[in-house]
Amino acid sequence: MARTVDFYQVYFEDDQFSELYNFAVPYFNENLTVYFENSIIAELVPQCKADLIGVASWRLAKKRGDRIQVRKPLTLESITENEYDIAILTPRSNSHQPLAMAAYWHGRAWTEGVAALKPWFKEKGIRIKGELSKTVYENHFIATREIYQEYVKDILIPCMGFMDGKEVFMQDSGYKKKLAHEKAALKEKLGIDYWPIAPFILERLFSIWIEGKPFKIISL
Repeated sequence: MARTVDFYQVYFEDDQFSELYNFAVPYFNENLTVYFENSIIAELVPQCKADLIGVASWRLAKKRGDRIQVRKPLTLESITENEYDIAILTPRSNSHQPLAMAAYWHGRAWTEGVAALKPWFKEKGIRIKGELSKTVYENHFIATREIYQEYVKDILIPCMGFMDGKEVFMQDSGYKKKLAHEKAALKEKLGIDYWPIAPFILERLFSIWIEGKPFKIISL
C-alpha cells in the first residue's frame, strides 16, 4: 500500500512557481531568516501528519536534471511506492566528501563555525569521525514522519537556538552565486549583503545526524 506524503516546495518569486512539481504543495516564503529554508522546515514539519515528509526548494527539478533526463524523473509514485526510511533527491557520488568540500568552499567561516558547535555536538551525543557516507544538500530529501520530526525537534531547532546571536555563525560563507536582487533582499531583510555560514552548516546537519544510524537510505 502506497504511503501518504506531505511534500512542500519553497519559492520566493512568482516566476519560480512554474518550476514546482505538480504534486508539491507550494510554499511562498515571505520571511527570510539567516537560517533560510531551515526556518520553514522547523515550522512545517512538526505539523505534518503524512507518512512521509519533504521540504525542497523550487530549484529541485533543475538540481536533479529531470528536464534533461539525467536521472529518472521524480514522480509522486516513486516517492510513495518505494520502500525506504530516507530518500535522497539530489544524490552525490559515493566518493563525494561533503565535509572536506565545505572546508574548501567556505574556508575559515566553516572551520570556525563547526569548532563553535563542538560543545553542542557533545551535548547531543553527535560525533564526527572522518567523512560522511551519505551527502544531503539543500535539504533535498524525504523521510518518514517519525525520523523527520525527531530530527527537527531534537536537532535542527535546538541547533538554530544555539546559533542565535553568535557572530561566528554570521560570517560570510564566501558563496559567490549572488544575484543583484538576492543581495538586495538580504540587505533589506537581514541587514547583510552576503550569505552567512549558518545555513551552510545546517545544510549538512541532517547528513551528520544520520551517519551510522540503521536507516534504510535510497536515492530517488
